[in-house]
Amino acid sequence: MAEMRRCPRCGHQTRADRMVKGFGRECATQLGLVGRTSDTGHEGPDLLDLLDDPPAADHDHVGR
Repeated sequence: MAEMRRCPRCGHQTRADRMVKGFGRECATQLGLVGRTSDTGHEGPDLLDLLDDPPAADHDHVGR
């Protein structure tokens, strides 16, 4: 399961891999950190929700 972190603006738990510059997606949108509006009237999953969890990072090769 993905790591969960708290959004510093609203306090909601958010998946760490879905955060934008340390904020939850809705807060990041409201702060102007992403290029779309927060309320589009969209129903169902968006493209980010359809992405699989990224594979675990392999840090053994870093710096080579």
